[in-house]
Amino acid sequence: MASVDVSVTSNLSPDKAWKLASDLHRFDEWLTIFGGWRSPVPDVVEQGTEVSSLIKVKGFRNTIHWQVTGYDAPKRIEMSGRGFGGVRISLEMTITDNQPGSTFHLLAELSGAVLNGRIGSLVARIINGDVKRSVENLAKLD
Repeated sequence: MASVDVSVTSNLSPDKAWKLASDLHRFDEWLTIFGGWRSPVPDVVEQGTEVSSLIKVKGFRNTIHWQVTGYDAPKRIEMSGRGFGGVRISLEMTITDNQPGSTFHLLAELSGAVLNGRIGSLVARIINGDVKRSVENLAKLD
């Protein structure tokens, strides 16, 4: 298993930060590895919500079928996903009050036959920059 752990501070209020981070319709504005939705996107997100998206990493594309596994508005959202080739991804985004702004913290764990061992560590190093840029993009949104 490989993991990526990124924190970024923002001038956004925690409420505004939460609205941006939990709005699936705006993922294309900040998530650099996002390749579009492959299923209808619900307007309301809650625990159990399911949605599918395309993920792009260095020319590699995979459709991931996501389920919201944890939802504690306005502080935390957790999603787990499965894709082709046994790829599994879990994401946890937390938002904390960092008066006067907030801090976005994203933890991503990648696993599956293709991503075990040294290959998984290499993939984690490759996407670490993408994830960091994504969270920085999110922190800059209005």
